[in-house]
Amino acid sequence: MKILLILLTLSYALMGAVAKDAAFALDFEDDYQTALAKAKQANKPLMLVVVQDPCPYCDRLVEKTFEDAKVKEELENFVALIVDKRGDFPDEFKGTPVPMTYFINAKIEKSTYKNLGYLNAVDFAKMLKGVKNLHPKKIR
Repeated sequence: MKILLILLTLSYALMGAVAKDAAFALDFEDDYQTALAKAKQANKPLMLVVVQDPCPYCDRLVEKTFEDAKVKEELENFVALIVDKRGDFPDEFKGTPVPMTYFINAKIEKSTYKNLGYLNAVDFAKMLKGVKNLHPKKIR
């Protein structure tokens, strides 16, 4: 019984490991409240990426798309956050298929745009340019 309990605890602890590892490697945030505070302070939109393991499309998004130089350049206009689907973040962003990317106006804490699924680097960079224009420079 003790072994079963230990294995369950270990597997639960590893659920969010992929998102945390990706956040560390990409220099993204991995905590919603921290990322939201940074976005408010910087007056930037918050990009919330929801992933889970196993998910080959999530892996491609993290390993291919987010590593692209053009995408990294466009991401400077956002506070980027990556979380595991089973993690701790607002319920309104849970329960969706993965990968799901939300762009959140930090002042009102509402999504202004979302994208379901994997996009290659070229298409993701184009989306970032378009989304950036949805967010006014000064939000009242």
